[in-house]
Amino acid sequence: MHESFDVFEYIDFLRARWKFAGLACGVALMAALATGFLLPKRYTATATILIDPPAAGDPRIATAVSTVYLESLKTYELLATNDQLFLRAAGQFHLRDHDGSPIESLKRRVLKVDKLHDTRALQITVTLPNATTAQAVAQYIAEGAVELSRSGGKEADEARIEDAAKAAEIEKAHLNDAESAWQKVAGTQSTEALRMEVSDDSDLKARLEEQLLDEQSGASPARAEGLKRRMDELTLAMHQKSTALAQQSAREEDLQAVLSAARASYQASVQRLAELRGSQGARSEWLRLVDPGIVPQRPSSPNIPLILMGALLLALFGSLLYLTISFSLTRGRQRYDLPLRFASHGDD
Repeated sequence: MHESFDVFEYIDFLRARWKFAGLACGVALMAALATGFLLPKRYTATATILIDPPAAGDPRIATAVSTVYLESLKTYELLATNDQLFLRAAGQFHLRDHDGSPIESLKRRVLKVDKLHDTRALQITVTLPNATTAQAVAQYIAEGAVELSRSGGKEADEARIEDAAKAAEIEKAHLNDAESAWQKVAGTQSTEALRMEVSDDSDLKARLEEQLLDEQSGASPARAEGLKRRMDELTLAMHQKSTALAQQSAREEDLQAVLSAARASYQASVQRLAELRGSQGARSEWLRLVDPGIVPQRPSSPNIPLILMGALLLALFGSLLYLTISFSLTRGRQRYDLPLRFASHGDD
């Protein structure tokens, strides 16, 4: 039958061997302290960029403080982590002179970019053995990210303006075609001229009808027959002119509708082009370097207090584990030796 665990016996066992734990902690602290002093020092410099919202008048300004909008600004981290930008910084500040590792590994060790949660601040940290170089590289990358943002926004604005200018030229060509078609149709035979001719023929027909009545009452069959033929010819001419008038009116109405639509489209395209030119540079966020950082005075690594704390905790845990195992083994031997003693006394 196994004996129950005796807490007081365990505490007495540890108390009797406290020097072992103290020695283990002392050795661990000395080793950690030596390691901390032997490790090369590295300094971390921080530069801060503020992401300004679009200029007033942009509808996205209403979402400038929303969580979704702030979260979307994390895409600007890509500007500061641009591979070409870091490669230029590595070349300018000779970061690879004493480091033959691949540029990707160097970048992961040296550069860290983070958009602070629920803010419009972009933080760029650079860790290097030299404090002055770390600050210079952080400022260089921050300024490069700002310039990339401005050039990218400028290119996007210029592309939009170019597309709008091309659209305005196309609408101008459509308007010219519509005006030419309208002038051509209106110049051949205007609706108003046809309408006047139909009106004159109608008046003439009315006068001929009066004359026909007079001739019929005067019993002049030959003259009456001539008036009838004249009226028939006039009626046919009026019908033809009325048909031509209807066709001309419909053609002019269609061309007028096309001309009005072309003029409205051209005016809209010209207005859009003017708006794009007026809002150039104000339709996207602006990156602004608000803090280039300072030359760090204290190294960020090695963190000697943290190393000492870790070594102390590890030594305490290790010594406690060792003593616990020793306590368990000691009690096991004692339980095994006790029956043997009883057996030997019985033989005596």
